[in-house]
Amino acid sequence: MNAVARVVAESNLIQLDREFDFLVPDHLRSAIKTGQRVKFEIGRSKKAHTGFVTDLAEQSPYATSELLEIVSETAVLTPEIYSFARQVADRQSVAIGEILALAVPDHMPRVSIQHTPQFELIANPFTEPKLDKSLGTRSAVLSAARNLSFSGERFPDWVHLFAFHAVEKLVAGQSSILIFPEQSQLKLLKRIFSLAGLGDALVEFGSGQKKSERFQSFHRSLIPSATIAIGTRSAIYAPVHNLGMVALFDDLDDSLKEQGSPFTHARELALMRSSNRALVLAANYRSVEVQRLVEIGYLSDHTLVSPPARIAFSEPSLRMDRASFELIRERVDQGPILVLLPRKGNSPAAFCAGCGGKLRCRNCGGPIWEPGAGSFACKLCCIGFSSCQDCGTSKAKSGRAGSSRTVSELGKAFPQVLISESTAERQPSKILPSKHIVVSTPGASPVASGGYSAVLILDCDIWLSSQSLQAEQLAIRDWMEAIELLADDGRAVIAGIPSALGQAITLGQHRQLAKVALRDLQALNLPPAARVAWLQASTEVLVAVLDEVKDLGAQELRTELGEQANSLIRFSYQNGPQISAALRRHALKANARLVGANKRRGLRIAMDDWSSL
Repeated sequence: MNAVARVVAESNLIQLDREFDFLVPDHLRSAIKTGQRVKFEIGRSKKAHTGFVTDLAEQSPYATSELLEIVSETAVLTPEIYSFARQVADRQSVAIGEILALAVPDHMPRVSIQHTPQFELIANPFTEPKLDKSLGTRSAVLSAARNLSFSGERFPDWVHLFAFHAVEKLVAGQSSILIFPEQSQLKLLKRIFSLAGLGDALVEFGSGQKKSERFQSFHRSLIPSATIAIGTRSAIYAPVHNLGMVALFDDLDDSLKEQGSPFTHARELALMRSSNRALVLAANYRSVEVQRLVEIGYLSDHTLVSPPARIAFSEPSLRMDRASFELIRERVDQGPILVLLPRKGNSPAAFCAGCGGKLRCRNCGGPIWEPGAGSFACKLCCIGFSSCQDCGTSKAKSGRAGSSRTVSELGKAFPQVLISESTAERQPSKILPSKHIVVSTPGASPVASGGYSAVLILDCDIWLSSQSLQAEQLAIRDWMEAIELLADDGRAVIAGIPSALGQAITLGQHRQLAKVALRDLQALNLPPAARVAWLQASTEVLVAVLDEVKDLGAQELRTELGEQANSLIRFSYQNGPQISAALRRHALKANARLVGANKRRGLRIAMDDWSSL
């Protein structure tokens, strides 16, 4: 008899991160089951809370109040997802309710569940692209950044790899989860499966989905049959049946990381969710995080074999040097050309016409830029420029050219060629087969049907001078994403980079670049060689926390005491579970803080947040 339900609260409060026992009213006992979302009251408050039933029992000495109602008849929290969420919450020192909010969509009783029609799969329609050796159980794959044909259309080699192995799992009655940072990559997977007649095998979890669409996708993946879940970072929580493989592409993309609490990264979640299942981490480059996993033997190392892209480079000189102009002149009649820049607008920065200093906003202190010709405004608050913060001069002058000004400059140099700008806000309606130059910012490059005849990458020093420990790696990621769009006979020029870096990229030595970067970080004992956590609390609470975690092996990198005391600590992977548990204990005891007129958590914890460095 199901007289008692054990429930985990759907709450971000770490104080409610525990299982509560409730009596099941007589009229609900025949309907109650584990995994359902239920409603209940806790403590003196008469406010109703929601949560999930994790277990049923005949009796409990702790059950004194009754459940109010069953919110959803369907069991929406599977045992596997509950265990996974518990693991993630413990690692990040946050409440499990915070993870469950990402994993399980809100209940929508008025939305009907659309069941996927059954499809018949006789054989795998895809061919595995050539690898240097067969994939292992856990694999790191370096893509050649080349395209292969399927049904008359071109797709990147990693798309063929993911599609082939996902269908292999499907034939074996197992599900797969395929994760990508960008919607354009999601469309590629949907298109290749559609061409193969397997579109009905997909369940999509995209970042741009409406709540009702996510609700439907979630319930479709609950059906006890093999399927393929594709999507952005939220897809890692898909409750698919009999999971056999997790695959992730482009692990350095910022879109794969939660920018706020719980600060999880899809790469780490993929490592945790895959457990003893197949895992594939693929990219057109090699990140230091993946290289570390290869070097410690956790991942086997593989390469997609293909004729290399034709890439040249030039050392720093003029912005548009001779090699850049020659590339455009030679290739503009053979097909469209992609020009990649790091910044949009007329100019990413503005300077005072009087003292020459870099302009800052008088309102918020943010940088002044030139979004349109002769129009200067703050990048943060968008208030127009009035006068220099140092000398009071009301005249501004442009800095380096952004995408808009580059379009104008190229238009003067190549008057018979169509020049288009492509940014997140503006996309060309179509790509012409020739005499068309597309000036794009990272992540906004449109796909040309036959590929670009040339790719030109400018202003590389801006990428490399970014104030980030990952500046070089992130730059290579953006460049290789553009080079992947080349036609089979296309050529690329990376203008203005140091010769050592240029030679390594042209020779495809991405592993060597990652090894050097990893050695530098290991020498400094910085992530990914170690883990970090940023803490914020009252001075009294923070001092107590630091005393305990330092006894457990953590190192204090920097601490600021005062009204909003904070500290950055470093610890090893081996000590991670003990440090996380200690931080959780202190978070449970810490009373809420007042910051101005607002309440804040007594102890705020940001695990593995690169921006805290």
